[in-house]
Amino acid sequence: MPRIKKLLIANRNEIARRILRAAKPMGIATVAVYSEADEKAMHVQEADEAYCIGPAPSLESYLRIDKLIETALKAGADAIHPGYGFVSESPAFAKACVDAGITLVGPTPQAIADMADKARAKEIAQQAGLPCIPGFSEPNASVTDLMAAAQRIGYPVMIKALAGGGGRGMRLVMTESEFASQLHSAQLEAKNAFNDDRVMLEKAIINPRHIEIQVLADTHGHAVHLGERDCSVQRRHQKIVEEAPSPAVDAELRARMGEAALKLVHATHYVGAGTVEFLLDSNGDFYFIEMNTRLQVEHGVTEAITGVDLVQWQLRIASGEHLTLQQEQIVFNGHAIQGRLCAEDPARDFMPQTGPVLTWSPDANSRCDHALQRGGEVSPWYDSLLAKVIVHGDHRLAACEKLADSLKRTVLIGFEHNALYLQRIASHPVFQGGDFGTGFLAQHADELLKPQHFQAECAVAAVFLAYAPQYEKLAWPLPLSGFSSTRALPRPLKLKSQGNTLNLKVDCSAQGYMIDGLGDETVLIEHWDCTDTAKGSFTIKAMVQGQSAQYTVTQSNTGVWVQQWLNPQALHVDEETLLSASALAEGVFQPLVSSPMNGKVTQVLVQPGQQVEAGAVLVCLEAMKMEHRITAKTAAIVEQVHIKVGDQMKQKQAMVQLGQIQ
Repeated sequence: MPRIKKLLIANRNEIARRILRAAKPMGIATVAVYSEADEKAMHVQEADEAYCIGPAPSLESYLRIDKLIETALKAGADAIHPGYGFVSESPAFAKACVDAGITLVGPTPQAIADMADKARAKEIAQQAGLPCIPGFSEPNASVTDLMAAAQRIGYPVMIKALAGGGGRGMRLVMTESEFASQLHSAQLEAKNAFNDDRVMLEKAIINPRHIEIQVLADTHGHAVHLGERDCSVQRRHQKIVEEAPSPAVDAELRARMGEAALKLVHATHYVGAGTVEFLLDSNGDFYFIEMNTRLQVEHGVTEAITGVDLVQWQLRIASGEHLTLQQEQIVFNGHAIQGRLCAEDPARDFMPQTGPVLTWSPDANSRCDHALQRGGEVSPWYDSLLAKVIVHGDHRLAACEKLADSLKRTVLIGFEHNALYLQRIASHPVFQGGDFGTGFLAQHADELLKPQHFQAECAVAAVFLAYAPQYEKLAWPLPLSGFSSTRALPRPLKLKSQGNTLNLKVDCSAQGYMIDGLGDETVLIEHWDCTDTAKGSFTIKAMVQGQSAQYTVTQSNTGVWVQQWLNPQALHVDEETLLSASALAEGVFQPLVSSPMNGKVTQVLVQPGQQVEAGAVLVCLEAMKMEHRITAKTAAIVEQVHIKVGDQMKQKQAMVQLGQIQ
């Protein structure tokens, strides 16, 4: 098998950039592909060549197997790296590469097919001697068959998409009464994500650890494992914080889990990098879940503690090289943790967010795999993952503290994201203690999701908005000295932030800026110093209510974003924001239900004339590969339905008109 000379990367953004970093030092020429939406993306700029493969906006562009193969042949690429997501676990894509004489940086089509079908994967794992969870996996089972199987297994049960991964098409069912609705929801999500609505059932293990074993195998029959990663911190069955090694795994358990993973590698004749996933219960027993036949999002933490470049080894194995690593040579150094920085609002059930990247500055003291750039745009067409913040410490507590500090120093402004949520996780005493399971986020939701108080940020925004326009051609804001006794009257200012309307008065005197309307007392800002750091972005040093701090203020189309230094959450202040979901939930009648995001309508569950109760699901949207339920905030009558299944929605677009019940 000849050495790879030219590599096409069938993926985008941060994982495409990661593969580029591995390939270039090896002397491999690189080819990027992109949809029109990604024309100015960083991976496009950094590759040796780049080819457009589809229109914008289009998720399907990266799923067009024929177009990817055609582009590889046109570019003269002799290999393709699929990254993760998209076609990375598609047997059809792997076969198309083989048929075209192109090397796939990954396993064989048969291995991918065997592991892509969860029922088949479980059968092979059982034959190889791996412990498996009791379940039911008849591909053509009816709803009646599935309900009967659930009764035999015993509640709680887990519904899983047969063809999928990444937590999609997965639902936890606690009682028989909710089985039918949860089954329908799981099948719909699976159909949208994988074009396959078949599901299987498994006995649910409540609050287990989610442990995965990283493996590498060459084409000559040699394989090793590189220890475990703990992926127990999950929201919506999707990982958000990962670490290596696991605080729940000792050397003896690691050896047993590693041995089990390698049994599956040999049973499937696996080649390349892969991950065998297990659930670990409170008794120390582990059970096979699935095998991911690709590189994992969280591979960086394994690289941090082993010093092994997994992507370069993928490329070397695909070139036919012998895997020179021996099991006894693999040692673990310290502790690594990764936080997934995502465009989502944790306070609103992790609803995906979109918007412009107005300001972006990752912490320089940690590894940050990303493809963000100032002036770019986060669209609704792809996954919400923006960046991976990866830290390494001498021990676990040091890594926890380093991740929390790194997130504090991360500046990302233009839309809501989860940096503060991740920072709270890293700082939480239970997480730092290491004794938790997959229920950690739900168990500590009150602490992790508690609202921020933004009085200082509101005050800074008020002064900025009150005085910036008048003094934009001068050195502004207004100096705090040299006033006559007959100065201007206080400036009235009406702002909206976090669903609240603020009627403020901003006054400027020799003592400083005084803001009324932010509480019982007047807020005083002293020692204001403003520096224009970039187009539309300013650094402000000020003393607010006696506390000195530094703020980043960034202008948007409607107002400003304010972020205090060492607080990763920014405040958006404008004059046109609609009432937030939290305000609506407090009883404000909402006659027009608008789309909270860009996305695709997957279900319309109401019709004109229908009466609905508070909390009733009206519409289901798919955005950033996740299903979102839009509910009625109060009891109402459906007057009009403006949409149908399949419609592509824009944020704030009208969906359902409601009337009050008389």
